[in-house]
Amino acid sequence: MTLRTLVVPGWYGSGPEHWQTKWERLDANLVRVEQANWDLPTWSDWSASLDAHLTEPSVLVAHSLGCVLAARARKNVAAALLVAPPRLDGVPEFSSFAPISLERLPFPSIVVASADDPYAELPFARSLAEAWGSKFVDAGARGHLNAESKLGTWSDGRALLRELRAALPFTLDARLVRDTFLVGETKLNLLLLLNDARYTWFMLVPKRSGIEDLPHLSDADRATLLEESHALSVAMERAFKPDKLNVAALGNGVRQLHLHHVARTLGDPAWPNPVWGHSPRVPFEDERWRELVKRLFEVEPRFTVLQPSSRSALRPQS
Repeated sequence: MTLRTLVVPGWYGSGPEHWQTKWERLDANLVRVEQANWDLPTWSDWSASLDAHLTEPSVLVAHSLGCVLAARARKNVAAALLVAPPRLDGVPEFSSFAPISLERLPFPSIVVASADDPYAELPFARSLAEAWGSKFVDAGARGHLNAESKLGTWSDGRALLRELRAALPFTLDARLVRDTFLVGETKLNLLLLLNDARYTWFMLVPKRSGIEDLPHLSDADRATLLEESHALSVAMERAFKPDKLNVAALGNGVRQLHLHHVARTLGDPAWPNPVWGHSPRVPFEDERWRELVKRLFEVEPRFTVLQPSSRSALRPQS
């Protein structure tokens, strides 16, 4: 199973200008934990809803009352970003959530708090982080770190989420698993072949957690990726004689860093325009994809065959 991210909003949910909602628009891999009643929260209903979503290993991105919920979750939680946990005293609607669990969390976590949060003082949030064993981040004077804080897409928060993911074992994005054949690997990269019979389309994916863009790689890994990209490009030119080779890292849909290598031919379905987003894939109906891989490996032997045992290791066990 692949690692996904669950968004856990607080009281009243997160509206269209909330950073949680904006993150969902940025990354289709984020799944919101919906509640039947956002206005009148009850522990039994809200915890049951979260539990129903935790069917596979997940990273939790929680805000406000959602942090209290996330702090008691255990099944299939890989890590948690806990933003602006509130005090529960003085809010009748929160009574069923009290007391806040102070048990140390058995997974990596980060608590983010604001110096002028009207729902919790900074020392209170810091004490929760200490009890939970979480890294503590002072976000400055940003209110309740909600829509009214005008954080936009909150790039600092995205960086903290990447930090959490980087501490976890590597897993391949679910959409890459679904849309490609895993055909080879090197010490750094996985080699994938897109399941689209119209193109010869390989990808390199660094086996590093939490990596979305080239600057997130270490200097050594970035140099290795570029070296292996060059080797793959040369091999594709020799093996497939394309009219043009397109090499690019986009990542607007699949955030995990992956470097496309597409052998283009005059008159292919997208020519002369970019292939990305041009039209739906046409999956292979036979085993011809294996011939493409064989031709590439005959030219470039550095990519070792990815064995079934290696494939299963890419997915965390539930």
